[in-house]
Amino acid sequence: MAGTYRLIALDMDGTLLTTGKRVSPATSAALRRLSDSGACATIATGRAYRELEPLRHDLAPVRYAVCANGAVVMDLWERRSVSVTTIPNHGAIKAVRAGLSNGCLVNVLTQTGAYLNLADVERADELGLGQYKGLWAQVNEQMDDPIEFLRTHPNKAVKINLYHFTQEARERTRAQLAGADVQVAFAEGASVEITAPGVRKDSGIAHLCDELGITMSQVVAVGDGDNDLDMLRSAGLGVAMANATPQALAAADVCTTADCDHDGVAETIERYFL
Repeated sequence: MAGTYRLIALDMDGTLLTTGKRVSPATSAALRRLSDSGACATIATGRAYRELEPLRHDLAPVRYAVCANGAVVMDLWERRSVSVTTIPNHGAIKAVRAGLSNGCLVNVLTQTGAYLNLADVERADELGLGQYKGLWAQVNEQMDDPIEFLRTHPNKAVKINLYHFTQEARERTRAQLAGADVQVAFAEGASVEITAPGVRKDSGIAHLCDELGITMSQVVAVGDGDNDLDMLRSAGLGVAMANATPQALAAADVCTTADCDHDGVAETIERYFL
């Protein structure tokens, strides 16, 4: 199918990255061959732009980044933004209040920054997110009060992570945000991800397609989680990783043989681009 597709959009955690949070040598080599073929790669991640910095070397073959679940689209090679969509401040404050009422921890992401009460880093294991403890400590700046932060930085948040300690608490937050002026997505553990209305990974990929002069039918989207569902459904080909959630498997057109620790992304590139 080489020539049918022009862009591969890759989720990071559980897809492009191994469980050790690295890009494997085989996948890196496949990405370089993809670039040499004239096709393009973008990551499509819930991570903020700032959270990509520790992986700059691993991401060298990848030119574009759809960050913060589609809120920020970047050209990594030229270090310029393609599009940025912030959360309306009233919606951001409502979402944070809902999360706090259910005992969550709050992480606010802007176009270039990440903010967290740094004392909360030590609670990552309680959330089932201990694998991110080092990253959180490395990229976040101190935020004492998320509501006050949003009030003093109006319309700057591109994504808000609400880290809940139980699935029941997460469900209560989702119920409280029904009809709110925000986009709600579920992620790892009991996390809720908040972006502006209509902002999802597939909307960010669509902005990038406009930049590249291609259509969504020319995109292969690869993911494993519930925040990948829209891009798996909207792309020309949706590919679920072997380690994907049941919902992602159902949304995709095909599934890889290999999981994220055995080069499922390299398998996809070889099959559909080279």
